[in-house]
This record gives sequence, structure tokens and C-alpha cells, in this order.
Amino acid sequence: MDARAHIEAHRDEFLSSLKEWLAIPSISADPEHHDDVRRSARWLADHLTATGFPTVEVWETPGLPAVYAEWPAADPAAPTVLVYGHHDVQPVDPLDKWETEPFVPTERGTSLYARGASDDKGQVLFHALGVRAALAASGAQAPRSPSSSSSRVRRSPAPSTSPTS
Repeated sequence: MDARAHIEAHRDEFLSSLKEWLAIPSISADPEHHDDVRRSARWLADHLTATGFPTVEVWETPGLPAVYAEWPAADPAAPTVLVYGHHDVQPVDPLDKWETEPFVPTERGTSLYARGASDDKGQVLFHALGVRAALAASGAQAPRSPSSSSSRVRRSPAPSTSPTS
């Protein structure tokens, strides 16, 4: 099965996962939603682990958690690819401008509406789908590492402070 066929075959599963994640109101700017931001980080870590990433960590920081995942190349000389995204979302105000509830993912035609659908939960999840599709197309297996049995939570050191000019 090629990558496109894999993506088309798993469209409903992908949309279901995305909708589940979009329903988490991970508004980092609102302290009332900080537990939701942590829940979003855990959701993403679990999803990346299920995708096959051999190293997945939730990094607790002095602020809110970050998620780190690593997939080492079989070839040590291969270039490094960095994918950066975020799992938190912006506040939804003004609420009266929304046609639907911001954390109730709603399909209208071929579009999906919810806070974070494109910025940035949707984009992050598309990267994971791309990895799954590439594996399916190539017949490759996910690499194994000591942390591949489950994702883990790790405390990051506090950021260093340095004078600014």
C-alpha cells in the first residue's frame, strides 16, 4: 500500500483522533485550563507512542509541559529532521464570533472547525500520520529503544537565566 492509499484508508481513524484531541481545551494563557494543557501533552505523548516513536517524553517545565519524541534513523549518517509544533491553543474570545463551540469539533463540508484544528494540533497530528503512512508504504518497522514500551514523564531542568543586552 502506498502512502496516499494508507492515508485515505485511515481517514476516519485520523479524524476521530484529531477530534478527540481538539476537544481538550488546552488554553495555555488561562490558568483555569492548565490541567487541560497537561492532559493535552499526555494525549499527544500516548498518540506518538502508539504511532511507534521509540522515545516519547512529557517534559515538565517551570511553566507548562512540553512533549519530546525522537525517532532515530537506521543510518547514523542520515540528516536530522526536526518537526516543531505546539499542543496548546489560544483563548477563544470573543466567543460570540464562533459559529460552533470551539472545543466541539464540527465538520462543515470538507472542513473541520475547532480551536487548534490548524494551529497547531492538526498540523502536529498530520506529521504523525505521515510517519505511519511512510512506514506502511515502505513496510518498515518502528525502531526499538529502551523507552519504547511506554512514554514517560521527565522533569526538565529550570531554564538558565542570563543577562540580556
